[in-house]
Amino acid sequence: MPSLTGLIVLTSLLQGFASPQFFIAMSDPLNPSHSQPPEVASIAATPDRSQRVEFKLSDYQWQHRILLVFAPSTDSSQYRQQMQEWQANVVGTNDRDLKLVQILATGESQVDGRSLSSVSAESLRQQFKITPEEFAVILVGKDGTEKQRSQTSIDLAMLFRTIDAMPMRQQEMRSRQ
Repeated sequence: MPSLTGLIVLTSLLQGFASPQFFIAMSDPLNPSHSQPPEVASIAATPDRSQRVEFKLSDYQWQHRILLVFAPSTDSSQYRQQMQEWQANVVGTNDRDLKLVQILATGESQVDGRSLSSVSAESLRQQFKITPEEFAVILVGKDGTEKQRSQTSIDLAMLFRTIDAMPMRQQEMRSRQ
């Protein structure tokens, strides 16, 4: 007779739900001597690439500034240049509460290193009126409004100066002193 945990794992996987934290930590409360088999744990712990993150700017409002990078693909020279800038300035981006959202026409769009759903990517393209062939970088402030837009890659030192001049950022810097 299968354990309760095994049935829950099987049912959840059949329904397309795989939450690694839930399954790994769970044991069969009705039969504590039967813990979850290792092969079930490894299946549940493997992230499902088909599960993509839904992204809404409102979820980040008042918490983070968002840097939206739209590109046709990762092969775009402007995209590669912008990603190099981002990687070279991690401390500055973290200090300014910046989150990166990469929206690609071809390839995997991402937010915080997680796959972004195609619905979310298309919604952002429509909201900011960016075609799949275009490259654009858009800064969205903590208040959820567009602060800066560029059709070329942005030098992050200049972006930091723009952010640092904003009243909310000025207040953040004063409160950290």
